[in-house]
Amino acid sequence: MAVRSTPSSGRSLPRARLLTHPDAQCLLACGVDPASLPILEPKLQHKVLLLEGVKIFAANILKQTMLSLGGDVAVHRGVISGKVEYSDCVIMGDLRHYRRLIEKLHRQPSMAHLAEMIAHQVFADKGSLELRLRGQVYRWETLPVVMGILNVTPDSFSDGGSFLDPNQALDHAYAMLDQGAEIIDIGGESTRPGSCPIDAEIELKRIIPIVERLASMTNIPISVDTQKAMVARHVLDAGASMINDVSALTSDPDMIAAVRESGAGVVIMHMRGIPEIMQDNTAYADIVRAIYEFLAERVDTCLENGIELSSIVVDPGIGFGKDLSGNLSLLRHVAEFRSMAVPVMLGYSRKSFIGGILNVEVDQREEGTDAVTAWATLNGVDIVRVHDVLHATRIRKVLKTIATSS
Repeated sequence: MAVRSTPSSGRSLPRARLLTHPDAQCLLACGVDPASLPILEPKLQHKVLLLEGVKIFAANILKQTMLSLGGDVAVHRGVISGKVEYSDCVIMGDLRHYRRLIEKLHRQPSMAHLAEMIAHQVFADKGSLELRLRGQVYRWETLPVVMGILNVTPDSFSDGGSFLDPNQALDHAYAMLDQGAEIIDIGGESTRPGSCPIDAEIELKRIIPIVERLASMTNIPISVDTQKAMVARHVLDAGASMINDVSALTSDPDMIAAVRESGAGVVIMHMRGIPEIMQDNTAYADIVRAIYEFLAERVDTCLENGIELSSIVVDPGIGFGKDLSGNLSLLRHVAEFRSMAVPVMLGYSRKSFIGGILNVEVDQREEGTDAVTAWATLNGVDIVRVHDVLHATRIRKVLKTIATSS
């Protein structure tokens, strides 16, 4: 039986309340000296950081240093005995511990790189988004940025056939802009499970008129969802500034060059296999780690080939070669993908995993989509890709208002 900390009458016993969002105000309410806030406030925020593949000597230094500061580091059981060469390290502490740890590590030349890595992960400002797209820097102060989906295809899983007519497509794009869309993502080829690729000429015929007219009417970034370098080059010439490639620039060997030469932004997404067969193999030993490593490798490949870091976005690929359990794991841990030092986009709108949770068809998945939008907003996702822009912008506004209230 739980012990009640609030007496039925009088104030003879103390009361207890776990604080969900402790801040300076709760300290001041206790009557502390305001001069003590720089010391006390960092102790309110606890962080857990994973470092993978740390050399044994560095793992020992991290462990002993953090213990001396009052924090801790979990390491492989073979570190102390010297039976392993490398260890993953789980660092646990509050912001005060991390600041003092970084200071101590900087005094040791062999640990300076780890100190910088820890500082970036724990103390980097992640409250806004900045992207360089075709030489122009776009900055958004309120996250997540809302990307509106415009499918000009006959066979997309949710709205296939609805916007085949260019005038209807443009009307829908303008409606999304009025509702607050900050990026428009145009797709001319369906990548739903089981879909087959189409010729580049057909894809261009669907997309180019929309891109040209939309680019002449708005200054917001236009993204095009394509895996083909030829399509990418043409749409970028027509006014697009981003390429959203579900194959992470692997489907077409010329795609990396097309992005680099244009200076376009690029979304690199994880997909196992191709859309036609991607749902045939959805088993992963550790789905979060596997997809994180894949995306990190693709980011490195982009950088090695001359694509700027400030132009890259990653997307874990909800629904692309994943089952319900895998999709849920990715959503639960989506904030971890921000550790890659590039923005994270999430595309989940009306997808089948929502139907699996609610046991509803695609036309009844809006509430489920809204729930994921809220989750993404609360977990630091930088861009949400959605069909219903109005819902997303309203959810964001309410949650941001709550988060900034006293």
